[in-house]
Amino acid sequence: MKSTLSGFESIRRALTASQMGLDVTGQNVANVNTEGYTRQKVDLSSIPSESGSYRYAQIAVANVGGGVNVDGVSQIRDQFLDSRYIKENSNYNTYNTSTSALQDIANIFDEYNTDGLHTRLSDFFEKLQTLSNNPDSMESANIMRSSAQKVTEVLNQYHDRLQDIKEQRIADLNIIVDDANTIVSKINSLNIEIKNQKLQGQPSNELIDTRNSNIDKLSNYLNISVVGQADGTVSITSGVSITPGDNYLLNSSNGQITTIALNSTTLPVKIIKNGGSEFVILKGEIKGNLQILNGEGTFAAASGGDPYRGVPYYEKSINSFAKAFADTFNDLNAFNGVSKPLFEGDSLGNIDASTIKVSSDWLSDAKYITTTTIDPVMEGRNDNIMRMINSMGSDINFTPASFNGTFVEFATSLMSDIAVDVNYNKDMTRTSELVLSSIIDQRQSVTGVSLDEEAINMIRYQKSYSAAARLMTALDEMLDTLINKTGIVGR
Repeated sequence: MKSTLSGFESIRRALTASQMGLDVTGQNVANVNTEGYTRQKVDLSSIPSESGSYRYAQIAVANVGGGVNVDGVSQIRDQFLDSRYIKENSNYNTYNTSTSALQDIANIFDEYNTDGLHTRLSDFFEKLQTLSNNPDSMESANIMRSSAQKVTEVLNQYHDRLQDIKEQRIADLNIIVDDANTIVSKINSLNIEIKNQKLQGQPSNELIDTRNSNIDKLSNYLNISVVGQADGTVSITSGVSITPGDNYLLNSSNGQITTIALNSTTLPVKIIKNGGSEFVILKGEIKGNLQILNGEGTFAAASGGDPYRGVPYYEKSINSFAKAFADTFNDLNAFNGVSKPLFEGDSLGNIDASTIKVSSDWLSDAKYITTTTIDPVMEGRNDNIMRMINSMGSDINFTPASFNGTFVEFATSLMSDIAVDVNYNKDMTRTSELVLSSIIDQRQSVTGVSLDEEAINMIRYQKSYSAAARLMTALDEMLDTLINKTGIVGR
């Protein structure tokens, strides 16, 4: 038998380990509904024998260890699942943000619940036909002019609402960027606290939980990679970098933090860092918003910009339409080489979706429209109105939109583009959401608290505590026999 005091020490360690197990089980149960809490466990190890070497012993001596030691309390996490979650969370928020913004754009071009460009063009075509039947009618001319005004108003409205989306997304991005900087600062502060706790030999599991929650939230905004250090701190990188080490958001080795900011004063909108250079972000809410703000679609071929179809693509498309529409009818309304514009733009003569309007001359005189180009002008002639009607069905090269077709076909194409974009991003969002949900379930199965499992642990530690207490009682009885009852035979 081990020496008496050594036996008591082994049992004391067993009681301590069982008590610690019960305490940790209670902590887990208490935090079963705490968001971000990671299940904890007691780390136990067997204490080896301290009797020394028996290499030269004459007699083999059987020996046992010194009991159990509590090494500490650790969290149950899977770094691979954490890494997968961070990556897929950024991916999901890229598509989800893009889908939300594209749905806003789709609502602008909605032809089912509102009278949009397609409807106004059909009405304009109908009023041209009416005027062709009564080219000298003031009433028909007034109705024709009103229909043309509706077309320009729809284009103006499209432009204004696209600007509203752009302004809202810029405002959202500013909030997101500020929040991302705040989170990185919090993680740095937690790094310092965790490092100090580790140096003092104190547990820091709750601090680590808070840091992990902040890392998860940061992955909503941008793609990040987390690298753990031996001192308990973590470094965070993001985006892409040509120069190694140039994409740190937080470098825990020196505590250096990279502050990012939004530069929306010029196009394309960019994320810049401390020195003013661009910080290229690949995924997350920031990337989703940047695509919406910078995506030029087919126009990007000429500018070298982002080929994603965002606000600039639809803005430039309707600008191209407005210019082609105004130029077509202004040219057709000319008489004997004299310009008679039906539509005009700003004070400099620039016509786009934001500036197009019915000309002041046409507003003051409904019959300003040229019904015939045959000289002398005679009542009842409608040859020029027929040319205008024919132009509505003729192919027009919309530059620089790289589209050749009628005005109605262009409007239909625009609505098809946004419908395709919305459906694609919705599908990608749903797919990413399913993957993310699967990862969350897997991670929760590792880090989450199971009441059934904790109940089993509670019974296990309670039984081990009772067994150790009984063993101590047995050892006490053995000691009592040894001291009080040994050597009394014959008295």
